[in-house]
Amino acid sequence: MSAYYDLYETPSPDGIEDKKSFHARICPKKTYTKKEFVEHISVFQHLPKNMVGAALDACIDELCDLLANGNIVELGELGFFSTSLKCLRETDDEKKKIRSESVQFQNVNLRISSVFRKKIKHSMILERIHSTTKKTKNEKAATEEMRKERLALFLQQNVCINKNEYIQLSGLTRHAAIDELNKFIQQGFLRRRGMGRSTVYVQQEKMPNTNK
Repeated sequence: MSAYYDLYETPSPDGIEDKKSFHARICPKKTYTKKEFVEHISVFQHLPKNMVGAALDACIDELCDLLANGNIVELGELGFFSTSLKCLRETDDEKKKIRSESVQFQNVNLRISSVFRKKIKHSMILERIHSTTKKTKNEKAATEEMRKERLALFLQQNVCINKNEYIQLSGLTRHAAIDELNKFIQQGFLRRRGMGRSTVYVQQEKMPNTNK
């Protein structure tokens, strides 16, 4: 069995198009549900399915309790589980007391062990495929141009647009939508008005041609 991958063009951070670089990315065959994962273990490890499911549930419950009590948990060769916190208000003075109400749970961290990494590395056989979900550069450009035309029509009807409206109009993520708005500003298509939450974008007026 092989793990499939494909090569994707890495966007240039400075916008220079003449230097191309690529990075490899796994093309997942499927996402295993908990039920499928338990059945997989049962078949390949010759263990009763009910026992595997019960043991997995017990491990998750106990792991949750141990982490909630401020422990670090080593889960065999997989690695170490730990938790991180966040302060709801900032302070640069160590003498200022931050009450417990201002500190909250943030995330669960997993530090994979070197043994587990080596096992995957030695077991993985890579095979390149051409992903059917990967868009070519021309397809991306065409899609961006279509969004630009849609935006122009919106501005004709509504004069201005804010970030949330463009997220809905474009179907992009918040980060991608804001990046595209900034790109349109650099192209001279848009200009920004206002600040903070009051920021809106309007179409840049074309300068009259005085060279006649």
